Amino acid sequence: MWIAPGAVAQSYATALARERGLQGRVIWFDAEANLWELSTRRGVADIVTKCKAANINTIVVDVKPLSGLVLYKSKIAPRLSNYHGKKYPANYDLLKTVLEEGHKAGIEVHAAINVFSEGSQKIAGGPARKHIDWQTVQYEMESTVTTDDGTMFKLTCTNTPYIENEICLYGTDPESAGKLPPNTVYVRVDSDGRPIHCGIATGYARLSAPEGGYILVGNGKAGEWLKSVVENGWQFRLDGKKMLIPIGSVPSQHNAIFVNPLHPAARAYALNVISEICQNYPIDGLVLDRMRYPNIYSDFSDITRQAFENYIGQKVTRWPEDIYERSPIPGEIKQGPLFKSWLKFRAKVMRDFLAEARNRVKTARPKAVLGIYVGSWYPLYYNVGVNWGSPQYSAELDWWPEGYEETGYADLVDYMMTGCYYAHPTRRDAIEAGDEEWKSVEAAAEESLNAVKDATIVYGSLYLVQYQGRPDKFRRAIHECLEKTQGCMLFDLVYVRNYDWWGLLKQAFPTPRKAPHAAPDLLTQIRKYGGKETGK
Repeated sequence: MWIAPGAVAQSYATALARERGLQGRVIWFDAEANLWELSTRRGVADIVTKCKAANINTIVVDVKPLSGLVLYKSKIAPRLSNYHGKKYPANYDLLKTVLEEGHKAGIEVHAAINVFSEGSQKIAGGPARKHIDWQTVQYEMESTVTTDDGTMFKLTCTNTPYIENEICLYGTDPESAGKLPPNTVYVRVDSDGRPIHCGIATGYARLSAPEGGYILVGNGKAGEWLKSVVENGWQFRLDGKKMLIPIGSVPSQHNAIFVNPLHPAARAYALNVISEICQNYPIDGLVLDRMRYPNIYSDFSDITRQAFENYIGQKVTRWPEDIYERSPIPGEIKQGPLFKSWLKFRAKVMRDFLAEARNRVKTARPKAVLGIYVGSWYPLYYNVGVNWGSPQYSAELDWWPEGYEETGYADLVDYMMTGCYYAHPTRRDAIEAGDEEWKSVEAAAEESLNAVKDATIVYGSLYLVQYQGRPDKFRRAIHECLEKTQGCMLFDLVYVRNYDWWGLLKQAFPTPRKAPHAAPDLLTQIRKYGGKETGK
C-alpha cells in the first residue's frame, strides 16, 4: 500500500519552515566518487566556493565509507592509504579540511559515516575483513538446476550480476543481472519448471520472469546447454540447500560488508567511532548512513538467535525456518509463525542502537545535530530492519506486526534525509511515462511526511544521475522536494561536477537561506504543535 494522491496535507513542519524563511540545501560529498578531487585543500576550497555561490547551506562529507577505512585522523579506525593502486595522501585529513573551508565560507559541515558497513567487496582492508565474526550471518540457498537427462548445474549467481559462462537464475529482480555478454541465452521458466520462451539478450536487457517462475541465463557453453534443454522439450527442476554464512562470503551486487549490530565488539566499535568524531572535530552535525541490516536475510548468527529468543521469551525450534523459509527462486520466502515478531525485533534493535548513538553525540558535542539517511520507500523498508517513521505512525500493511509503531525512530533524530530516488518529478510524470505514480519524487516526499508525522525535520533527497541530460526535470524534482518537505538533499557532488550544474543550483536556490536544522527552537516547536498534538 502506497499513499494515495492528496492523502497527506501540508505538514506543520513544512509550513513553519516556509513561514520562517528556512530551507535545507544539502549537498553530499561521497567519499569514493569524489576521492581525488577532495584530496587537496585547494580542491576542497574550490568546491566549497562553488557551494557558497549556489547558496548551499549544509555539506555532508562522507568520512567513513563502505570499506570502513576512514578519511580523518583516528586512533580507533583504520585509515584509507590507497585506492585501486593509487596512494592516498598519508597525512591528509579530509574532515578537518572540509570543516575549515566550510566554516570559513559560513557553510555547516556534517560528518557522515556508514555505520554498519565495515568492509567492501572491492577494497581490501576494513574491520569486517579483520574480524570475520563481526560480519552479519546471511541466510542463503545453495541452488542447483537439474534437467530430465540428469544434468545438474550449480547456480553460481542468483539475483546478482551475471557471471560469464555460468548458469544464473533471476526471480524477483531480473534487472540485477547487469550487462550481459553478446549472444546470451535466456529461458523464461514457469512455476512447474517448463520452458515457456527462449531468446537471445545482449547488454542491459529488460528481462522479466513469469509470475511464480524464473529466468535462467547463460552464454557460451552454458547458453548452448540452455538451448538444448528447450529443443529437447525437457523441464527444469530447482533444488536448494540452506546455508548460514558470513556476508563477506556471499556474492553480492552490492559492495558493503555489514557487521552484526548485536555483536558486542562491533556495536561498541561503531559507538566509539561516533564518540571519537564528535569529541575531536568541531562538526555541526553527524549523519548516520547504512544504520540498518543489508537485507531481509541477515542476521542469523548465534548472538542474534539468543537475543531474539530472549525477546520472544521462548526457544526457536527451527532456525531460521520458524521465521521464514527461503525458496531456490531468489526473493521468494515462506513466512513462518515468528516472522512478524522477527520484523519487530530487528526494528527494535535499530531504535535501541540509535538511542545510544544519539546519547554519544549529545554528550560529546551538545550543539551538534544528528541526521540520518533512509530510503523513502517506507512500505518496503522492513526488509532492512528499520522503522524510520514516527512512534505515533501506524499503517495498514499486511506485514505490520502488532505494536510495530513502538520501534519508529523519527523522534530520535534532528533531521532525516529520505531518498526520493526516482526519475519522475511528479505523479503525473510517472503515469505519462507508463510507470506507477509512487515512483515519483512527489509521491515519495508525501510518503516520507506521512510516516514521519512531524516527529522530525525531513529533507527530500535526489539521486542526480537519474537526471543526466534532463536539467529541466532536475529543476522540477528540486521544486517537489522544496514544496513538500523542508528542504532538498543532493546526492551527490560528483554529478554536479560532471554535469556542471552549479548555475542550475543557483537558479533553484536564488537567495541564501538558513537550514531548518540550524534553528535550535524549530524542531521543538514542530514536535509541540505538529502531528503528535494535532492528531495528524
